[in-house]
Amino acid sequence: MSENKVDVLNEPLIRVMIKLSWPVIAANLLQTVYNIVDAFWLGKLGAIELSAPTVSWPIVFTVLSLTSGFSIAGIALVSQYTGSGKIKDAENAAAQTLLVSAVFGLLIGICGSIFSYSILSLLGVKGKVLVYANEYMITIFLGTPLLFAMMIVGGIFQGWGNTLIGMKFTLVSVIINVVLDPLMIFGIGFPKLGVLGAALATVISRGIVSIYAMYVLFTGKIGFRIRLSSFKPDKKMIMKILKIGFPASFGQGITALGFVIIMGIITRFGPVVISAYGVGNRITSLITMFGMGVSRATATVVGQALGAGRIKKAVQGLWTGFWFTFITVSVMCVFTFLFGGGLTHLFISDPGVIKVGRTFFKLVSFSIPFFSSTQVLLAALQGSGHTLQSTFVNVTRLWGVRVPLVIWMADIYGINGVFYAMIISNILALLLALIVVSLGKWKKKMI
Repeated sequence: MSENKVDVLNEPLIRVMIKLSWPVIAANLLQTVYNIVDAFWLGKLGAIELSAPTVSWPIVFTVLSLTSGFSIAGIALVSQYTGSGKIKDAENAAAQTLLVSAVFGLLIGICGSIFSYSILSLLGVKGKVLVYANEYMITIFLGTPLLFAMMIVGGIFQGWGNTLIGMKFTLVSVIINVVLDPLMIFGIGFPKLGVLGAALATVISRGIVSIYAMYVLFTGKIGFRIRLSSFKPDKKMIMKILKIGFPASFGQGITALGFVIIMGIITRFGPVVISAYGVGNRITSLITMFGMGVSRATATVVGQALGAGRIKKAVQGLWTGFWFTFITVSVMCVFTFLFGGGLTHLFISDPGVIKVGRTFFKLVSFSIPFFSSTQVLLAALQGSGHTLQSTFVNVTRLWGVRVPLVIWMADIYGINGVFYAMIISNILALLLALIVVSLGKWKKKMI
């Protein structure tokens, strides 16, 4: 597996970006396949069963997003130590990141499972949906340490310069999940577990892969190895992880919460608008996956370059990722702008939904390149370890601009007001990110 490690500092940047980003993009697409399959099988049970994970997932996503900060910390520290040639320190950073995330995962799992019913009730979930959703959430929360482990290990591999193995792990996880889903939901070879079966399939599949991923780390099969002795608490390293991880975790969590609020406003416009927004979001998310892949690649390049003291290389990596994303995503968005109505029709034939979907793409397509290229700039800040700056931009985009504008403009312009708010917030976020990057504080490494 070590041959899959990309020579980040010496290969041409475009080649590095492609090598590092395509496995991340593929992994995200595989995750989308899992979501579709999960919904397909639960839909066979009925609307109530399908609704359970639907109402649960925004809460679960908000909680799981908190751990992404520790994954970002792992990427930043491992990449910078790798770039500087301090492999033992990179291994220590990896072990300490896993240790911190394990403790955090246990706390989240225990608290989440205890308060899941109260949280769902507070959100107005009732009846059988509440029963099933609570069942689903408790199972996912109890499996949180395993879900966290898979994410953190993926970040460690990425910081090392190997994103391909993370994609392979995701592929195996999705295959196991796809196989287990119908068996556990409908009771083929197992008791019929319904919604609980879907949740268990998720936890089991991620758990199996997480255990194997740890085996790979301990045996050094990718040329990168951690030892049991590395798990002895290192106060100095833990403080570095918390310094980088907490701002990112806070930013991701508060961002996820903001989208829950925006979704609540959109639901006021009824099922036609909800369906159109859902279709539009699914299609645009496929486009933004490209930006996410390049963002991860940019974080690794910046981290390793700064670790090696090659600031010029880090700057080149940032702008290569930025323009690569902006140009490619812009080309994709020309397609959605021109054929938005037809794309919506692929999912649903309702004329009202198609009309709103066409409007969504005509308006929102314009701003997607701004959003995706902003994520690349923020990834560079995260790769350098300056997560407070990236969190500032993200929180400002959502809570300082988008949420207030959605609340105000939705009353004046209807659903188009929501779309206008998305455009304005994405453009202003890019301008703010450019200002933050131009200040140059991110060029100082954290190790």
